[in-house]
Amino acid sequence: MARNEPADSPFTENTRKGTTDVRVAGRYAITMGSKGVVTDPLIEIEGHRIKSIDSKPGSDADIRVDGIILPGLISTHTHLHGLVAYGHPIPPPAGFWPFLKEWWWPLVEDVLTAEDVESLAAYAALLHLKSGYTCFCDVMEAPYAAAGFMMREAQAIAATGARALVSNEATERAGSEIAEKLLDENAAILYLKGRVQGLMSVHTTFSCSGDYIRKAKDIAREKSALFQLHLSEGTYHVQDTQERFGKRPVPYLDDLGVLDEMTIASQSVHLEEEEIAILAERKVSVSHNPISNMEIGTGAAPVAQMLKSGVNVTLGDDGFVRALDPFVNMSTTFLLHALTTGGGDVGAQDVLSFLTTNAARALRLEAGAIEEGNLADLVLLEDNSPAPLIPENTIYHTVLGAASGDVTAVIVDGQVVIDGGVAQLVDEERLKSRAMHTIRRLWTGSA
Repeated sequence: MARNEPADSPFTENTRKGTTDVRVAGRYAITMGSKGVVTDPLIEIEGHRIKSIDSKPGSDADIRVDGIILPGLISTHTHLHGLVAYGHPIPPPAGFWPFLKEWWWPLVEDVLTAEDVESLAAYAALLHLKSGYTCFCDVMEAPYAAAGFMMREAQAIAATGARALVSNEATERAGSEIAEKLLDENAAILYLKGRVQGLMSVHTTFSCSGDYIRKAKDIAREKSALFQLHLSEGTYHVQDTQERFGKRPVPYLDDLGVLDEMTIASQSVHLEEEEIAILAERKVSVSHNPISNMEIGTGAAPVAQMLKSGVNVTLGDDGFVRALDPFVNMSTTFLLHALTTGGGDVGAQDVLSFLTTNAARALRLEAGAIEEGNLADLVLLEDNSPAPLIPENTIYHTVLGAASGDVTAVIVDGQVVIDGGVAQLVDEERLKSRAMHTIRRLWTGSA
């Protein structure tokens, strides 16, 4: 991913300093693994992985928090360029299709340059890290950006220290020439190794032909890469697929042969029982994005039914800024499904698994739980609970009471990337300034 940066680049070299073990201690560790909640945990990290976790009161540690240690939180669907949409001076229209066609495409995605992709990705990646996400799966769409924009995005993210899977949302809506360019952008990043890797992504069935979707999936299969697309986000998608192909989106995609254990279906709001059964049978993972679904009024995904059917449900933030805070995302998810199901069908443990064990399974990561041999991705939270924190309520508090302001340190790959709320590998003010300049320019349409 090496590239000659200008002298004023805000990116710094991302390297691990030294190879000595790191010892992390706290009051509790929610392992999301076989050890459950550990009191007085001592976590030993060797290199990039967790060497051990045991209960050792009063032991010496390099990093200690008077609170909770979590596995790194993982968002399975984001749009880092969503920063442009937050607070946009032109309000979006109501309804999913008008939102997409009249606002999101022309005012956000179609105006992005390669430089914009780089500056927005860098700052949005850092915002994810500071809030407690150690990893995210980004879907960038910048159809008119110069070739090579995805490699620039990957480098920008890597500089922050975040773990990420990145993709370009390939689409045919801008014509055949650009459609091929976008597949090439994705193919180029499928070779990436390390913290930032690539996956294949297409938009959805109303912006991509069946042949195009199959071609993208074939490229992904050839490289053993993950494949992500939007599924039944709004009723428009369902209606369009039924009118043109005589069937609902899930059966249509199943007939195309693109649904399997390497596929992640984001959104998945408007599903019928038959479709949920197909997703479960094909072992497709779903990325639930409740905050953005509520923002544009598309509805509440049938998460309880998916869980009962054995679908691997995960949680994304969809690039909606409030959801960049994983604790807002979790509490909103819990409350939404308590409301829509009458409570109890989607519990706090379920919701935390969406951002940990389930997400790691979807993204094929040895992460999501604090266990020996797993990647050393950790989040440290200070205890700011209004009630006593005890082993029995740590998960409940994390999902419904914690906040991103409680995050004191973030460790990715055994490296401390956030300490005391401060970025350790990049100059946050410079990243922010660059992103703010980009956003203001895009809002005004100036060159």
